[in-house]
Amino acid sequence: MTRLAERLLDLMCLPARWAGWLMLPLILSVLVAVAGAQLGQNAIARWQADLPLLGNGITMNSLVDFQWHVFAAMVLFGGILAYRRDRHVAVETLAANLPPRVRLALMVFGDLVFLVPFCAIIAWYGWSYALVAWTTGEGSTQGGLTDRWIIKGAMPVAFGLLALAGLVRGLMRVAELIRGPQA
Repeated sequence: MTRLAERLLDLMCLPARWAGWLMLPLILSVLVAVAGAQLGQNAIARWQADLPLLGNGITMNSLVDFQWHVFAAMVLFGGILAYRRDRHVAVETLAANLPPRVRLALMVFGDLVFLVPFCAIIAWYGWSYALVAWTTGEGSTQGGLTDRWIIKGAMPVAFGLLALAGLVRGLMRVAELIRGPQA
């Protein structure tokens, strides 16, 4: 069971690992935006047909929109990886002097009572938020990226994955509580 749960947690972290690679295009887009601003250039490339996300060209506003899209994806999906590796914010000062089983019970409580429901609520409402952006064709009004639903759709996906990770880890800890200390 533990092996399966660990594999599931690793699988839920895949989008975070992929999002980490977005740092390279993020750096490139910042460099191009700074250079374009210094040169007084706005339009980088134009074409006739509308392309998904890009519209009919790439402008400085497109680069700025791209930067916050990438940063949002890195933060949203990176939160799952931080949780998986126990690098998230936790109230350790209160639990530091408690016995291991009590600390474990507090972690189960935090995961199953606070984290999972909070993430489920965000995912539920985030889904309708993304759906509105999709159906209305929401995009930049300043010549930036045209499909805001993509990044808005990342929110319910990321929080849904975080809720699943919390559920899996919470159940793993419940099993550990039931099993008792291992020698």
